[in-house]
Amino acid sequence: MNKETIAFIKDNKHKNVNDIALLLSKKENLDANFIINQINGWQKAKNKLPTFYNTPEIIFPSVKSMEQCSSEKTALLKNKLINGTSLVDLTGGFGIDSYFFAKHFKSVSYIEPNEGLFKVAQQNFKVLSVDINLHNTTSETFLKSNKTHFDVAYIDPDRRDESKRVFNLADCSPNVNEILPLIFKNTDKLLIKTSPFLDIKQTLDELKTVSKCFVIAIKNDCKEVLYLVEKNKTKPTEIITYNLDQTEEVFQFTYEQEQAASSTFSHPKKYLYEPNAAIMKAGAFKTISKHFSIDKLAQHTHLYTSNELIKDFPGRIFNVKHITDYNKKSLHQFDIKNANISTRNFIDSVATIKKKLSLNDGGDIYLFATSSIENKTILLITEKII
Repeated sequence: MNKETIAFIKDNKHKNVNDIALLLSKKENLDANFIINQINGWQKAKNKLPTFYNTPEIIFPSVKSMEQCSSEKTALLKNKLINGTSLVDLTGGFGIDSYFFAKHFKSVSYIEPNEGLFKVAQQNFKVLSVDINLHNTTSETFLKSNKTHFDVAYIDPDRRDESKRVFNLADCSPNVNEILPLIFKNTDKLLIKTSPFLDIKQTLDELKTVSKCFVIAIKNDCKEVLYLVEKNKTKPTEIITYNLDQTEEVFQFTYEQEQAASSTFSHPKKYLYEPNAAIMKAGAFKTISKHFSIDKLAQHTHLYTSNELIKDFPGRIFNVKHITDYNKKSLHQFDIKNANISTRNFIDSVATIKKKLSLNDGGDIYLFATSSIENKTILLITEKII
């Protein structure tokens, strides 16, 4: 970077990226795209990638690459999920996962066909003083010529059509299903990172030999789903959910257990439980009820209740103050003007509820609009405990 570019970034890195684009339109001598990438990357890295944020001379990639790369929290978690001494990252990208894998594995190989991204990662690995084997080629080309057997391979396939949400692996590049036989000539284990939008059960059916599926949320926002595919898998697939926050919420089950389990149902009791986003995505609706001995409110209402407080429940916990009908007159007696509104198995959206009940966002009241055992619409007026 030249001195003028460095100075511009330093003077403007706290500003809105759209405002920066306007400023750069008047400075034709500067590389606007590069500068926007650096400022956007630096701003996003503060919370997403604190190690990179706090390391001078880091070069950030495109806005798209920053959006799609793993966060530091999820990258660190991956090292707890797999073991070995050698790993190949078949879709290196910005290099976040490769960098953190190198903290855990003795040997890491980074594969990336995009020359621009490759050079960014190469520069950053040098700045970070990490020893990683770099290959500027496609995963297929590397795998065909490779003579080394890796303990683990890792792949994060990119979605092909940026304008559409991706719901299956065939819509991603590289197509993991197509190259899986080639991957298994180089390793016996493959860890796949996918978007939370992919249907888990469909993906398990496609991959066939998944030993473990990890559903990962950060602060109750589902971020990614990982599939550990093993060449010689024999046991039922374990589904392990993580919600990373101040503490680490973990829940484990199998779909065979979920299918065999049965729920008990009840009207709302003293406490209300809302499973975290990872559990909801994984679909542990009956096993969570059985494991904690709590009742569901209704068959399709994934809220749970008990009279005894279960402090280690993996999700949010509320104290039920009142139960009322879904109408303005019934709610009016409690003099509620502000509320944090959630819906579960309900006829109306949050926006419609706010309009019908003349409510504003915020405050200490948490209002759950849901359906009872009798399929009746009800409002639960609650206060958050955890």
